[in-house]
Amino acid sequence: MDDNHKLTKKEKKELRKLEWQEKAKAEKKNAKIKKLAIWGGVILVFLVIAFVLVQAITTPSQPTQNITIAPVAVRGITKGNPKAKVTLIEYADFQCPACAAYHLFVNQLLSSYGNKIFYVYRMFPLTNVHPNALISAQAAYAAYKQGAFFKYDDMLFTKQTEWADLQDPKTALVDYATLLKLDTSKFKTDMMSNETQKYVQDSLSEATSEGITETPSFFINGNLIQNPSSYDDFKKLIDAALNKK
Repeated sequence: MDDNHKLTKKEKKELRKLEWQEKAKAEKKNAKIKKLAIWGGVILVFLVIAFVLVQAITTPSQPTQNITIAPVAVRGITKGNPKAKVTLIEYADFQCPACAAYHLFVNQLLSSYGNKIFYVYRMFPLTNVHPNALISAQAAYAAYKQGAFFKYDDMLFTKQTEWADLQDPKTALVDYATLLKLDTSKFKTDMMSNETQKYVQDSLSEATSEGITETPSFFINGNLIQNPSSYDDFKKLIDAALNKK
């Protein structure tokens, strides 16, 4: 356009219209880019969370090694047939996220194999990393005193995200006992009793002295295994033990 040419009103109007159109296009493009960036960030966060969860399940608690563990006590926390060919012992912490994930596998195994498996639960509250591990173990033992350990065990792992980060989870722990229709007065007394505290502390000391450092730790017929990455992998280990001559 000639610099000496003066724009008419109509031309000025058309020019402004073009400028507005270009500005609108640019804003629309920027909004689209911003939206894609936000969704990309959301997807990245989900991928990171998924990776962490997979690592919690697939990463072995500790390498397979020779660890001698205590024999199964007569009054231990057990489920299944004591004369079964396969004994599965688990050292676990109720506040441990990986333990909650593996709890689903264990329940499936116990349901599928029934009396072919003898399951032993051993408390190993990692108090250095889980501030509510100790009191939750005491609560579980209080439930055990009323013959409801495994129901309460399910409750603790299912509702782990509700109580795990509470500054004082005692009220929540008693509420779970109420939901299971336990004698809450007895439950509260047992949860804080010297007997209960000694049981949990003895379990912790025993696991530590055996050289166990992480949860969950599983033993099949006395042999430490690497934590399976899936239920099917866990099942294969049980089948191998059952078929072993």
